[in-house]
Amino acid sequence: MRERGTHNVTMSDLAAALGMKRPTLYWYFRDLGHVFDTVFEHVLERQRALVSERVAQVVHPIDQIIAYGDAIDAYFQAEGPMLVSLVSFWGASVADQPERVSKTALASFMPIRLLAIARLEQGIRDGTVAPCDPHGIVDLVAVTIDGYLLHRVARGLRWEEVRGVLWERVLAPLKRGGPSSDPTSLPGPAAATAVSAARS
Repeated sequence: MRERGTHNVTMSDLAAALGMKRPTLYWYFRDLGHVFDTVFEHVLERQRALVSERVAQVVHPIDQIIAYGDAIDAYFQAEGPMLVSLVSFWGASVADQPERVSKTALASFMPIRLLAIARLEQGIRDGTVAPCDPHGIVDLVAVTIDGYLLHRVARGLRWEEVRGVLWERVLAPLKRGGPSSDPTSLPGPAAATAVSAARS
């Protein structure tokens, strides 16, 4: 798809690239849309695993939110070209594909969202998070990350630029003591990667 463009790939092309006969490919996938759905679900699962690993490395619920953003950025750095190809294929696909993709992505994101909200609510009760609207904070961060990814592709925006403002203006002011309570001590993306490598 990257080489030819999404409009110029057929099931026959895909079967040839995979070294199999077309009927064999059709045994597993009814059409290119089904191939896309399967790949997209796999991408979301790999992303979810990386996010879970990164977030588990920190304790404070506010630190966990910025760690989520760091993990999304790290995943995009590793898989960016493939993700752009998927989005391109999505845009050129059959009419109901965007709705199916949206539902799949939302189903993947909702458990992460609900867990982040619950952690913020617990932090408010514990006194480690300032009173705030947990639903609004989590949604604001999610929308910020989505917008960042779009602008990363469109104009080369770097996560560090967005992260700094998000941390200083939105998240750090909500921290109240607890583990890793000094906002300046929170590892950046590079440090988080080093911590992950050291623990492996």
